[in-house]
Amino acid sequence: MTLSLPAEAPATPAQRSDVRIELDQLQARARSAEDRADNLERALATNRRIGIAIGILMCQRQLTDDQAIATLKAESQHRNMKVRELAETVISTGTL
Repeated sequence: MTLSLPAEAPATPAQRSDVRIELDQLQARARSAEDRADNLERALATNRRIGIAIGILMCQRQLTDDQAIATLKAESQHRNMKVRELAETVISTGTL
C-alpha cells in the first residue's frame, strides 16, 4: 500500500509578492510597537522623577501637591526649561 500526498504547486510570483508585502507590514507593526513601548518606558521614568521633585517642593515649602505642580510648571516656563529638566535640578540640589 502506497500513500500519496497531494503535491503542492509552487508559489506563483504574485503569491510570493503578497507574502512579502504582508511580512513587511508585520515587521513595520512590530517596530512601531517596540517604539511605543520604549516611549512609554521613558515617560514612566520621567513621570517618577517629576513626582520626586514635587514631593521635595511639598516638604520644603509646605505645599499641596497641586501647588507644588503649579510651582514647578511656572518655574519651568519662567526659566524656559522642560519640566523634566527642572525636576532633575530640584532632585539634585533640593531647591528650585
